[in-house]
Amino acid sequence: MTSCVDVLDDIQLHMRNKQYDKVITQCSELFITYPQNTEYLDYLMNAYNAINDTTKMIKGVELLIKQLPNINNSPQLAPSYCILHNYLAMAYHNCNNNSKAVDCYNKIISVNNGIPDIYNNIAICHIALKEYNKAIICSKISLRLKEADSTYRILANTSMYVKKYKDSIRYYESITHPTTDDLYNTSFPYLASKQYIKGFELYENRLASNYICPQTNQITRAEVPIPYWDGKEKCNHLMIVYEQGIGDNIQYFRFIIELLNRYPEMKITYFCKNIVSHLFNYDSHDNITVIDDSFPIDLSIYDKKLYVMSLPYILKLQQITPNTVNYIVCDKTNDGKWCDKLLPFENKLKVGFMYSGLLVSYIDKQIELSDFKPICCDENIQTICLHKMDDKIRDDFSKIDFASEIFMEEIDTNQSFMDTISILRNIDVLVTIDTSIAHLAGVMGVKTLLLIGYTSEWRWFDTDDNIWYDSVNIIRMSEQKPLSDLIPRIKKLLDEYYVTKHAGTK
Repeated sequence: MTSCVDVLDDIQLHMRNKQYDKVITQCSELFITYPQNTEYLDYLMNAYNAINDTTKMIKGVELLIKQLPNINNSPQLAPSYCILHNYLAMAYHNCNNNSKAVDCYNKIISVNNGIPDIYNNIAICHIALKEYNKAIICSKISLRLKEADSTYRILANTSMYVKKYKDSIRYYESITHPTTDDLYNTSFPYLASKQYIKGFELYENRLASNYICPQTNQITRAEVPIPYWDGKEKCNHLMIVYEQGIGDNIQYFRFIIELLNRYPEMKITYFCKNIVSHLFNYDSHDNITVIDDSFPIDLSIYDKKLYVMSLPYILKLQQITPNTVNYIVCDKTNDGKWCDKLLPFENKLKVGFMYSGLLVSYIDKQIELSDFKPICCDENIQTICLHKMDDKIRDDFSKIDFASEIFMEEIDTNQSFMDTISILRNIDVLVTIDTSIAHLAGVMGVKTLLLIGYTSEWRWFDTDDNIWYDSVNIIRMSEQKPLSDLIPRIKKLLDEYYVTKHAGTK
């Protein structure tokens, strides 16, 4: 008769030979015979992970759990019960079924409620479900069981999401061994609570790493071999280098102008991507030049460099006031072309809109196109789609029955954003989620309704004040609900704008 030890030897051999199906079969059979022995469960899970089939893993582990006797009558099986449910929970989490993952973790707690990591794992699942208050409760239980930097990080992040900035700062600063990422992340609650000096100082910790964004597959910032400027040393010619976000590069150009006002004798060259380099009107500023990566660059003419999002730190910014300079380029010919195209809608309220962002994160930046039906089908309103017609947008339009009510054309085919800019100059109001177009419209002074979810970037703070732009009005969710719940409020405001637009014509 084959012993358990002999079977384990076979399992190890199969693992080395990458015979993962045999490992799964033998481990499963061994479990049925020796359910109290947990030694081989790691082999089982490693084999499932190796074949990278989450569905098969879930089915297999669920089947093993069914083989267990009632845990209340067999307490000696508690370790096996907990290990299997932990693996099952992780599998559910990896396939974004976080509700089932939480159920599995709760079954572990019913057997053993003293494992801090289990509460942290539950918290992570609640965060994925955007159940932030539940996540905070679980992490606090974990912290009572054992203080750990990982728990403080979860609490700090989650407190930031729900705009409890003081709590977030306190948890970040409770981390015993903070990394540069921790210090960087601590900048956000400081900035969101308008403690700019400290916030922008901590924000500089982002420069400690330069990674490739998994969503854009682009590097965070360009590596330029020029000495870094500290804002104190003499500098005759400064290169300011772009960073990843298009909206960031548009928004922060204002600080280049402010830097020039402070150092009027210094030459400043803004090195940015060619997708945005043509957007900036800097003709009135002799010492500002904009270049991009389309042509070779002679680095020898520059004394120092500075990354664009370090400008507030160098400027020692203590407050943010609404932008007053429209530095977006004007193409009068293109403006006239779009004026003619939109002229038939002059008796209506012309509403440009964007409903879907490119990046997916904890920040709410998505509304279904179908949710705009009450606005698009109003006879007093003409909606104009400001999205480029990629496959995702075309698919969205194919699913609605009111596509004919929306003005849509292929835009920005010659140069990025140029049609968008001309459309913005010829509409009455923009309705948009948090994306680069909000900053473009804000700089241009276009009336904008910015839809902000319960979780948002630090720069939109926790009030509806017009901090960055006088023309951008924040329409904010005050609780964790879909952004689409803001549509009735938007519709009411648009109705008021229509009445105001035509008040003088009657």
